Amino acid sequence: MISTTDTRYFAALGAVLLVALGVAGLLNAREPSAPAKIHAQHVLTQPLAGEPDKEIAIQIYTFPPQSAVPWHIHKGAVEIGYALQGTIMLEEEGKPPLAIEAGQTNIMAPDVVHRGWNPSETDPAKLYVVRVKPKDVPLATIVEGMKSTSSPPRPSAYPEDTKAAEGAPTGAP
Repeated sequence: MISTTDTRYFAALGAVLLVALGVAGLLNAREPSAPAKIHAQHVLTQPLAGEPDKEIAIQIYTFPPQSAVPWHIHKGAVEIGYALQGTIMLEEEGKPPLAIEAGQTNIMAPDVVHRGWNPSETDPAKLYVVRVKPKDVPLATIVEGMKSTSSPPRPSAYPEDTKAAEGAPTGAP
């Protein structure tokens, strides 16, 4: 038989558990965390031989799971991307997304508005990118107001090139 003291003890324990669950629910109901940040590792920036107004810029981008870059454009630049690890979804303006899997390459013409993301919920993706671009032109320019039929993760800010952060003349990715 349960005594009055036991009943009060279980009632108090139940009340504490309800309060704890309520606090946990409020913590989980807060605004979603910031999108995962993509890391840009500088590999090389150098003048393009025989083309005094152009340069080659090479980066390795690491996309954490469910990370994305916003719509952007590389003004005057040819972009060659090679997936080192995982899968990158690439969406060009007006086209359906294209999966670029590890070992695959994509060549993008100059001045194409596009965005990319890692669709995996568990695995990072890496992309090795070579751009032949005009000198003294930013590596990328964000494009606002683009519409899409796909549903990628919420983009983070554009990744900052690690050498650019240290002061090397690479331009902003």
